[in-house]
Amino acid sequence: MRSSGPRALTPRDGWNWLIQAWQLMRRRPWLFVAVALFAPTGSALLLVLPIWEWWLPLAGGWIALVATVFCYGLPLSLTVTLACALARAANRKQEPAAGQLFNRTAIKALARAGLFLFLLLQQGYLLAYWVQDHLLSAGVGRGGDVPALSESFGVAGTILGTQLSVLGSMLLILQILLAVFVVPLQLFREMPLSTCWRRSALAMQLNPWLFLVLGLVGLALLGLPFFQLFSALAQVLALPLPVYLGVLLYVAWNDVFQGSAEEEEIMELRDRWQASISSGSVSRQSGTTRNSDLRTAESRPRQ
Repeated sequence: MRSSGPRALTPRDGWNWLIQAWQLMRRRPWLFVAVALFAPTGSALLLVLPIWEWWLPLAGGWIALVATVFCYGLPLSLTVTLACALARAANRKQEPAAGQLFNRTAIKALARAGLFLFLLLQQGYLLAYWVQDHLLSAGVGRGGDVPALSESFGVAGTILGTQLSVLGSMLLILQILLAVFVVPLQLFREMPLSTCWRRSALAMQLNPWLFLVLGLVGLALLGLPFFQLFSALAQVLALPLPVYLGVLLYVAWNDVFQGSAEEEEIMELRDRWQASISSGSVSRQSGTTRNSDLRTAESRPRQ
């Protein structure tokens, strides 16, 4: 079942997305809690790899930036993608929800969409570092010291704080590149990447209020861990927000591209419509056949 295309909505619909995403998370709370723990656990495991002790002393800022985004961005991208897929599984009628994800086709789709999101994040950070290193450093160098790498690119003092900051960077990158709906389109439609990107760009243009929302939220999450007053709040929000973002991506995609009707409901309505059309045509055909038989019988010559 292919979607007909995106549609324009209002900010009031965006408020309904927030409520629907929370309701979806309440249906399978323990599954979403397990997904939320995946990002900080994965980052902690990647950070203790001995490979960083071998490479970082010999490498420059570029390798340090790649290692930082890899340790934090890869688990976070997979968490958002997995939460998006789990939200659809929880919204469908089939049971159990987790069973729909443990098959070869679903795992391949999850890996492809998660890797795409991670590459977007990695390229965004590399571009920002290139601009800071080649364009801003000269101007800053004349008036003062160049900011440290950890201060410039959202590396906080804790894993959860950095996770929240990287999440804000992800929102900004998705907004700038018009790729907000590419992840659910990749997961649930498996179209070519160029087609997914065109549909996502069209959906963003039809809903320009999303630019303001994503920009403000992204900037707030990016800088929240670096304010001492809000550091405790950042630690609390870092766990549920990546999962909530994944669920929100599914809810927004479902409303923009499918009118809030899940594919099972669309197929059921289409089957009912086809059944009513076919039954009406059969009844008309049977009535026409009876009339033709009657006329044939009357026109026969009497013996």
